[in-house]
Amino acid sequence: MGVRVKGQETTITITGADGTEDSLEDVKSAEFTFERDILSEGYLGQTTQQKDAVFNGVTGKLEVHLSKASVMDFVFRLNEQTRRRLAGEQWEVATSIDFPDGQRRRVIIPDAQFGSIPFNMSGREEFVTLALDFAADDADILAA
Repeated sequence: MGVRVKGQETTITITGADGTEDSLEDVKSAEFTFERDILSEGYLGQTTQQKDAVFNGVTGKLEVHLSKASVMDFVFRLNEQTRRRLAGEQWEVATSIDFPDGQRRRVIIPDAQFGSIPFNMSGREEFVTLALDFAADDADILAA
């Protein structure tokens, strides 16, 4: 079996419309899903269903341990955007993946919209965790 990519070979960045990059340094986990639906339709005179695929955008989730106050500033900016107090603010979520053969791919998710942002303080000896769920219309996979 070949060498596989580990989480240590990835980076996650979130960039605002003003070019401000919020590198979430202590990302515990990241997930991106290219949402697709398969449609089935049956027609008279045919013995099987015909299939079509529909692309429904991208969803994702980041789980972050809090390590610096700027994460709270980032959440504040997200909330201000949702309240329409930051005109024209858009967020781009990007990840770079370094492959063992030296190749690199970037997944770029423009105009990400963020949902509820729960903070979890589950115990005295546990790290404070923040979850960021997001969705966007599209994503690009680019050679870097």
